[in-house]
Amino acid sequence: MPSILHSGGRSTEGSTGCFQPPMGRTSFLCLSPYSLSGKGPQKNPYGPGKGDTDLSKLAKEELVSSVDIPDPAATSDTTLTERPVTPGTDSTSRPWTASANSLDPESEFLTSRGLSMAVVTTLKASRKKVTFAIYHKIWKKFVTFCGDNPPSQSNPNILQILDFLQKGLEQGLSTSTLKVQVSALGAFCDRPLAEHRWVKRFILASSRIRPQILRRVPTWDLKLVLDALSRPPFEPLDSANIKNLTLKTTLLVAVTTARRLGEIQAISIKEPYMRVLSDRIILTLDPGFIPKVTSRFHRAQEITLPSFCENPSTSREASWHLLDVRRIVLAYIKATESWRLDNNLFIQFQGKNKGRKASKTSIARWLKLAISTCYTQQGKEIPTDLKAHSTRAMSTSWAEKRGASLEQICKAATWASSSTFIKHYRLDLPCSQDLSFGRKVLQAVIPP
Repeated sequence: MPSILHSGGRSTEGSTGCFQPPMGRTSFLCLSPYSLSGKGPQKNPYGPGKGDTDLSKLAKEELVSSVDIPDPAATSDTTLTERPVTPGTDSTSRPWTASANSLDPESEFLTSRGLSMAVVTTLKASRKKVTFAIYHKIWKKFVTFCGDNPPSQSNPNILQILDFLQKGLEQGLSTSTLKVQVSALGAFCDRPLAEHRWVKRFILASSRIRPQILRRVPTWDLKLVLDALSRPPFEPLDSANIKNLTLKTTLLVAVTTARRLGEIQAISIKEPYMRVLSDRIILTLDPGFIPKVTSRFHRAQEITLPSFCENPSTSREASWHLLDVRRIVLAYIKATESWRLDNNLFIQFQGKNKGRKASKTSIARWLKLAISTCYTQQGKEIPTDLKAHSTRAMSTSWAEKRGASLEQICKAATWASSSTFIKHYRLDLPCSQDLSFGRKVLQAVIPP
């Protein structure tokens, strides 16, 4: 016959219950190798593409409905699967393939699984915006890396993920950076990729291949810096310009609180979040601020700015009183009162955003500039590789050396466990007691 047109649906009696799409026109009749006896298609015992030489020719691609046929040889080691979200619906049969140009692939994926936009918005609030931006950047790199084989968010290929991590390792990425990449890919695929045994082994191997070098030696001298802050151009406060007053206030707040940049930025002078007492200033985090760790412990910790040698009786104590952070913060607030536009403690002191709250980038730059200025004023060479985050390690290490307990240190720095301080922040500060053991050994040369 010249052509065949099957324009209507066939009876479902005796069929497999599957939807039969209408056939198109073709120049020959194509017969299915399967029986219509009601048993449905029989599985090829030899696997796909094998042992089918006696079967009739299948219809052309345009006549067959688009159905993904799973490979029975595939295992959970290379492909991760999940149960369908809606009972009776196997959403994994249509894997969600992401695009590098998608503005929000996570939202698209979650809505494709049947979640409402309201629920998706709530779920995304579990991470900070900056974290989402980092994760999104990593996901775009991963999609670009996959090239002609775009990754499937609903059915991720562990081999692609491991190859992506291997490329990062070869490019010199640290183990901590690779862990962030695993977290990002797991977030977009909605899978605990970090628990996969191959990923675990890869991260362990990377820590052996490229071990993390801990900086135990301080990069700058806190004593030198504090001494410089007690001299011009930082003192007297009445003659210090707003730039130097800002630098001194920022650095002293950072080292006396041991807080993160985000928490320092979020300090508010608005009541009731700021209380000025005779010997201290007590600050409470604004409930609208989301800290790095959102537990009740981290939200409940108050920030205390203490007074120092408030009533000096000697010239030496008078010089120490110049480091009184309570005094300096109050002077800074008074100096910025006339042009202040935000309730944040630290505000921009110049430019088009003068009076507006300072960004974390600005605060980090001020901390490094304050340390550099102190070294310059003392006639010393500026240390290399200065980091604003080093104030946490410097302040907590000196506090321990001066007798602060681990409990006090962890409470001030909002560390739930002392192991965080011991493993990552404790510095090897010079101490005379460290010399006692070696000197006692050498005393063997002294006759009894």
